[in-house]
Amino acid sequence: MKVNPHYSTQETLQFTYDCAKRLLLLPGVFVECGVASGSQIGAMQEFLQDNETERTIYGFDSFQGIPFAGENDSEQPGIGKKDESKHGLLESSGISSHSKEVVFANFKRWGLKTDNLILVEGWFENTVPNYPMPDIALLRLDGDLYSSTKVCMEHFFPKLVKGGILIIDDYLLSGCQKAIHEFISPDEIINIFGIAYYEHV
Repeated sequence: MKVNPHYSTQETLQFTYDCAKRLLLLPGVFVECGVASGSQIGAMQEFLQDNETERTIYGFDSFQGIPFAGENDSEQPGIGKKDESKHGLLESSGISSHSKEVVFANFKRWGLKTDNLILVEGWFENTVPNYPMPDIALLRLDGDLYSSTKVCMEHFFPKLVKGGILIIDDYLLSGCQKAIHEFISPDEIINIFGIAYYEHV
């Protein structure tokens, strides 16, 4: 693949690519919540270009890094111990901070187009609830924390079309898993490569 696996592995990038391929004939946009430097949405775009097909990709991120863990999280991703003095604050912990300009520069470096890419900047709690999102074919969640994951599940998961795929990057983190289980039974979730996915039937 052209895309470099920053914050990812080659296996997870290939999995995102393969999921996009399975959805070739399904209507709906591709969405990632938690873009970081853009590797996973890059895999989505690489598939689209390889197959000469058009589809809008949405990327949601604060572009400031991961916020602080809350009461439903057992750790601060990328750091370890939670900072109780900043309990649940929508401020950057300094982890995984990349600007939109970095994402666009990476796409250019990988030889990927950006004319179908919409990057939405801000904390999920502020951007996701009122965003006029169309139907979704592929939804990838990489928000690390309970609150970040839950708000995306509340507002975007209902937009997942029948046959669509949900990829959960942080399923092994307790807060993320708790949020997912409020919407999907553990029996319906498949673990692979340290991440998880769900097919909407």
